[in-house]
Amino acid sequence: MDTQFFVSAPPPADYIQSSQHMFFSYLPENVSFQSGYLGITHTTVSGTLHVRFPKSIEAKSITLKFVGREVVEWSDMKKARGEKIILDKSTYLWRSDSGVGHQLITDLDLPFEFAVPNDAIESFDGRFGSVTYTLQATVNTKPKRLNTCCEVIVPLWRWTRPNEEDLRPLVIKSSPKKARKVPLSWQAILPQTFFDINSEILARLRFVAHIPTLKIRKITATLKTITSYALEDRSVMPVQKSKQQAKHIIHGSEILANSMGPETVFEASVGVKIPASILPTIKTKYITVTNQLEIKVMFERSKHHVLIVKDVFIGRRWMGNGEFERLEIDLKECEEDEP
Repeated sequence: MDTQFFVSAPPPADYIQSSQHMFFSYLPENVSFQSGYLGITHTTVSGTLHVRFPKSIEAKSITLKFVGREVVEWSDMKKARGEKIILDKSTYLWRSDSGVGHQLITDLDLPFEFAVPNDAIESFDGRFGSVTYTLQATVNTKPKRLNTCCEVIVPLWRWTRPNEEDLRPLVIKSSPKKARKVPLSWQAILPQTFFDINSEILARLRFVAHIPTLKIRKITATLKTITSYALEDRSVMPVQKSKQQAKHIIHGSEILANSMGPETVFEASVGVKIPASILPTIKTKYITVTNQLEIKVMFERSKHHVLIVKDVFIGRRWMGNGEFERLEIDLKECEEDEP
């Protein structure tokens, strides 16, 4: 590979099939093939294919394919597999203008650009499934058996413009029926239900104990990602994997308590950080990713507890003014824990 292209080119690990005679580079000053903010603005996959042959070869054409695939696969009682082509585009980057059909070539720098549909699914890499986009270049030569190919992975990221409802505070209150087991009423307030990757979920909690002896031992807030894989064939059992993303514990001594006659009011704020490597909330034909906030309240000298569970939408928020972080996600870090 020419050293002048090294900084703005995909790393060797991204090549599914490599060739000493061809390689890709990004547009100048880009750090990926993606240009634009998928889901918000016009988005393209663009760059340059570099062809380098030390000796002239006879070529008829050079083609480039841009393909997206969703694949799931696991073993239960039998092997389960599903595959869907979600994007399939191709173009000629170069064609011989010779009357004999072939033309001698050595070095070529061929720019390309594919428009990405606004509803395209984000790249995903999980234990039992993936959504992968690739660029495959082929130099069609004479003879055909000597065709030269290379293929590289193209990560795509989506942004979201939350609606007003997603950005409103959410109040969750206790059920009167559950108060029979634990003499306690409570409410949890989330500032919103849409959260940015690499930000924080902060919940305000208020508990009213209806007997003076009820004391909170600790509060645990956990952020989990639940990934489900399922086929249309209902005879195949779906699989589900859960991964803990973040956890925060508050002990009883850190919780503000005020006595109000026979009742005690406990107040606390609990936050969990959303890691940059988290899988965004998505739903595809075979894959569903749900991010869930779980708040568990444990009491002193009691076997009972309170469990508050709420699904939250996690993605990349479009700020509307063009000011936001460009997140570089290593898809390998997004893989779920081994069972």
